[in-house]
Amino acid sequence: MICEKHRLIDKQSWTTILRQEIMAVRLLIVICGLKLVIGKQEGFIVGGDYVQSVTDYPHVALLSIVKNDGSESFCGSSILNQIILLTVAHCFDDVVRATALAGSLDRKKGKLYRIDRYRQHKQWQIKNVINDIALVRLKIPLSFGKTVKRVIVMKNPPKAIIAEVAGWGATDEDYLSETNLLKHTKQKLWSNKECREVLPKAPQGTICGGERRSKKDFASNGDSGSGLVVNKNFIIGLVSFKLNTVSRSLVVYTHVPYFYDWIFVESKRLACSE
Repeated sequence: MICEKHRLIDKQSWTTILRQEIMAVRLLIVICGLKLVIGKQEGFIVGGDYVQSVTDYPHVALLSIVKNDGSESFCGSSILNQIILLTVAHCFDDVVRATALAGSLDRKKGKLYRIDRYRQHKQWQIKNVINDIALVRLKIPLSFGKTVKRVIVMKNPPKAIIAEVAGWGATDEDYLSETNLLKHTKQKLWSNKECREVLPKAPQGTICGGERRSKKDFASNGDSGSGLVVNKNFIIGLVSFKLNTVSRSLVVYTHVPYFYDWIFVESKRLACSE
């Protein structure tokens, strides 16, 4: 019953959500006690613009991940509630430890949170990039405010033809030049038919975003897991992979509404697990 306080947001106005934040924080004290876009070079919105205020993307959290081989990588994630973040499964293959940073445009600043558990989709397959979705749990809950808020997850989000994605890192994919500051860019949303005509092997539960041919304004290495949002607050996708032989600027996103039921069930289990 208490764990229900960590349920996802659906069919509620953003105003209502904001009114619930203070109550949710108080209650938290007693709650439950192809080419993947990831690599050692992290980042990265190529082109795009720098985010002017963290309040424009308060749902964004940066994940710092240490692998079995000792290498460190970064991924994006989105805040679902005070202790659960949403990202992609391939970020958590062979993980030793991980932390999250929230509330800052600068990845060298902000507050760090230890990740004590994560849950990849049971049918995650790296070979064909199928079911590329995961949840992570923070050891200490986030403190919600103007710079740290959650996204809205819906089975049927608002319809849109343009979405936005934000991430840290490289400003040039060829030279992997990077920045510590958050950048964002717009993405044209493709219909399922359009996407499969160009990428016939795109897995079920994915959508395409971006331009077929563009030298800028797209996600790149290390943006994995970053949220694709419409109307600023509704998350519809997670950066998953690109097929560079087809297009460097066309990004395949895990389709969040497709996995709504999985997110709803598994986020509660993860939040309430011992």
